[in-house]
Formats: sequence, C-alpha cells, structure tokens
Amino acid sequence: MAVTNYDISSAAYRKEGVHDYELSILTGMDSFAYTIRDRNENQLLAYHSQAIPPADQANWPDVINRIVQADDKLRSVTYGSCILGWEGERLTLVPDALYDATNPRVYLEQLTLIGVEDAVRAKHYQELGGELLFAAPTACLDAVERRLRPLRTHHIAGGLLSAWAARSKRINHQSISCAVRGGRLFVAAHRSGNLLFFNTFPFSGANGALYYILLSYQQCGWTPNRVPLYLCGEIIERSELYLHFHRYVEDIRFCQYPTPPSAPPELAGLPAHLYFELMCLG
Repeated sequence: MAVTNYDISSAAYRKEGVHDYELSILTGMDSFAYTIRDRNENQLLAYHSQAIPPADQANWPDVINRIVQADDKLRSVTYGSCILGWEGERLTLVPDALYDATNPRVYLEQLTLIGVEDAVRAKHYQELGGELLFAAPTACLDAVERRLRPLRTHHIAGGLLSAWAARSKRINHQSISCAVRGGRLFVAAHRSGNLLFFNTFPFSGANGALYYILLSYQQCGWTPNRVPLYLCGEIIERSELYLHFHRYVEDIRFCQYPTPPSAPPELAGLPAHLYFELMCLG
C-alpha cells in the first residue's frame, strides 16, 4: 500500500536560521505532511508525513494541536515563509468567463453538499484560465492556520494541475497524472498542456485505486499501454499500489520538480516524488 509515515531532518537545520526557511504544509482530514527548505541554498532540510487515523478525524482540530505541540520544528517557530495546502475532494475549477466573485459558494453547491460550518476559498490561476474553489470545515482551517500562521492557504490541486500542465506542454504529449495522499487519489489528464479532466477518488485498497486509474484512462478514450502514468505522493516503486498499477499500465514515471532542492545526506535517499506536491505549493 501507500507510504504513510516519515520524519526525517537534516543536521543543517538551525532554529536561528528559520527566517531564511520556507515551511510548506499539506494537510486534509486524513493526513498531515510538511517540508522545510532553505530558500537561500534551495536545500531540503526536513520532510514529515503522517496519517490521521479515522478514529481521530472527528476531533481534527485537537489532533492538529497535538501534532504541532509535539514537533519542535513547528511549535513556537515563525518561518520566513509558510504556505498551507489543503487536500480534499470538494473543489471545482471555474473558467474566467463564467466566474462571479460575489457568490463563490454557488459553484460548489451545484456539485456537492456545502454546510454552514464550511468555508469556501478561491484562488485565481492564470495558467489554468480560471478560479479554483474549494470547501473545507471552517474549524479545521482555523485550527491549522491559527497554529501555523501561513502567509497563504490554497488547495493543492492548483499547484499540481499547473505543474502537470507545464510538463505536458513542454513534452507535447498526453498523460494521466496521479497524486496519492492519505486515502485519496487526485487524478488529472492532459494533452499538450490542455487539461481534459480532473477528479478526486477515495480508495481503501490497491484494487480500488487501480479501478480509478483505469477509469481515468477510459474516460479519455486512452489505453494504459500507450499513455504514460505519472505518480507522486505516498507511493514507492516496491509498494503494493505501484505493483497493481504496473500490471496494467506499461509506462509509469515519477513526477520531477523542475528546480528540485538539493538533499543533505540525511535526506539523500528520499525519493523526490514523495514531496513533489509540497514543492508545487510555492
């Protein structure tokens, strides 16, 4: 199955240097991850990833408080830059020509249930030609923003779709891309930089995840033995999930960030695709 827990730091990390560091956080109801990068040296200094068990999700704000309180790299530390990415299934991309900023909730309400306890956030992406909107429980966003004080918060989909589109345009090919995090797949299809579709799929096992990957190929009218699959997030080559995918998809590649940070010895063996999503937040 997927990789769920990492906690690796470099000896190069120094509390007195945090004003030069960038903290990138990716969280949702079932996972919490972050990277710390020295912006001056473009060097990765820490990577942390953990699952949030279903039994703890009902008290999610308390869980986040405990995570922050237990981590001396998060507790009472103010970084030079802090970016928060939310990972969740309630999102949509509205083309510029159709977007009315006076009532952003209405776009999500047409697709899914949005309650009075939910916050709706929006961010414009020039490269996507539209406004990306997402909903999340207000109490959850407040909890993590209050404890970690990010400069900005947005959905991880924006950075991923932008990065995947840029790669597809550069190579001028068609591809399926998939981010694995917690119990969800975020999947998108591109042809020569153009976004054909994207969706979020919950899964509970390798067979379920494979079903959604093959469904994505089917929706595009593509065959898995002809179109590459790009992977990032909590998946490694020897995992059950990867092996299931490879039974049907001939060409599997891991996502590569265009300007990856250098890795000190403690992090040199960590596959860069594990934290690709976090790099895309910036």
